Amino acid sequence: MATPVGKSITSFRVLMVEDQQQMRQIIRESLYRLGIRQVVMTAFADEALKAMREGSFDLVLCDYNLGEGADGQQLLETARGQRCVNPLAPWIYITANSLRADVLAAGDYQPDGYILKPFTDQLLARQIETLAARKQLLAPLLMAADARDWAETIRVADEFIQRADGMRGEAFKHKAAALMKLARFEDARDCYEQALSLNSELAWAQLGQAQALRAQGRGAQAEAVLQRLVESQPDYAAAFDMLLALAEERGDAAAALQLAQTLADLAPNAPRKIKLGELAQANGDAALAVRALESAVTKNRHALQRSHHEGMLLAQALIDKGEFGRGVQVAQEQGKQFGDLPEARALGQALQAQGLQQLGQTEKAAELMALAQQGAGMAELPDAHKLLLARSALATGHLELGQELILAVARNNSDQPMMLAAALRSAKGTPVEASCIERVEQEGRDVSDALQQLQRAKRGGDLAQAIVVGEAALERAPLNFSVQIELCTLYLIALSRLGQTEQHGARARELLDQLSARHPNHDRVAAARKFFLERVKA
Repeated sequence: MATPVGKSITSFRVLMVEDQQQMRQIIRESLYRLGIRQVVMTAFADEALKAMREGSFDLVLCDYNLGEGADGQQLLETARGQRCVNPLAPWIYITANSLRADVLAAGDYQPDGYILKPFTDQLLARQIETLAARKQLLAPLLMAADARDWAETIRVADEFIQRADGMRGEAFKHKAAALMKLARFEDARDCYEQALSLNSELAWAQLGQAQALRAQGRGAQAEAVLQRLVESQPDYAAAFDMLLALAEERGDAAAALQLAQTLADLAPNAPRKIKLGELAQANGDAALAVRALESAVTKNRHALQRSHHEGMLLAQALIDKGEFGRGVQVAQEQGKQFGDLPEARALGQALQAQGLQQLGQTEKAAELMALAQQGAGMAELPDAHKLLLARSALATGHLELGQELILAVARNNSDQPMMLAAALRSAKGTPVEASCIERVEQEGRDVSDALQQLQRAKRGGDLAQAIVVGEAALERAPLNFSVQIELCTLYLIALSRLGQTEQHGARARELLDQLSARHPNHDRVAAARKFFLERVKA
């Protein structure tokens, strides 16, 4: 048995991930009968990830349901996201019929194939041979994409496209993705159009069209494409993900919550449950938030990349629902589980304080809130966690601290209507509600005025003055995306128009790195990166 490029599958090194010993033995014997001798057997996701980090494999056979640990989808996402798996190695799920729909709808990373239990040696051999042969034929393209060499990806993809064979669809897909990474959005749209001319039903190409339109600032057109897509393919979760993002961008909280509920029903993985919980909290539906976040915490209990985020949100949702004792318990548990993280300890203490205050234990609440303030590192907290801390501060009488945290979130999200609404909701019913509304509105005006001054100076050709205005605005709102990206753009323009190119280039790179860390897949950041590379080469 050999692939078309001549590599026999009998020489493959195979990783098997299966938690049931009897099934591991069945698969091992089946592989043995096919002539495959190099098999590394693991029972759980963490063992499999360790094996992938220690050596390369030609094939991964992975059960979808791995018992009490992380499931096969979480392993796949981690392995590919961290580039622990050979891009030429087929990843085949071994799964039951009842799980097939969940697998198809799950995550951004999809396996190469499926084998449904029970299976025959002949079926296993056919799947391995077919998928391995396809990967070997696509090897130059897959390797270029894995290396993030987008120019090479486009070059190799064009070679495949010119052959006009069965690999054209895959080539269009990789080429369009590379063009998006290079912020060549119009070229990417053309590429998606060419793919659709071969097959008008390609969901990934329709989704890509919408992504390119959104990147060009044409949100309404992107939404129209997505609506047609979900009408024809109502189970395509990725299209709903993007519709949700567009609803959040325009501040439509009701539509966002409805879309989040649809997604959580369609593809109930942990990230989508967390998003539903966040939006339910934002809409004041504590009961729905608790249900969604409890599910997310359960799903992530054995995740390979664990976080205290959903647990802390659950503690707040329980307190909002009036289950103060349970909220305190969850916050305490999360603080202990992630005790090596100062932020988690501080958030846990703050949320416990909030719940205990509601239970009338004011002295203990004051003690815990004091500890939280000492260890929070408040300036570095994510905005969602700032608001959890703000609510705890306001509930325990630390009005100035709560208000300052709310204002910090408002300054950094002046262009995000839903985050602004969440910030103001944190002060609802407190003695500082009216003051927060007034000050948040003023902060928004101040940031808007600074951006307008920056734009006027830029249009007038006074880049030096525009940079001064931009730096002052950034000092006031250091994590505001609009301020950061506009200032970064100014430095990029200055690279070619002013003489101090080294200074401006260094500052542009610094801002780009900050933006990339906080917004890794944002289209405007990709465009700025492209512009920077062009200026540096020039």
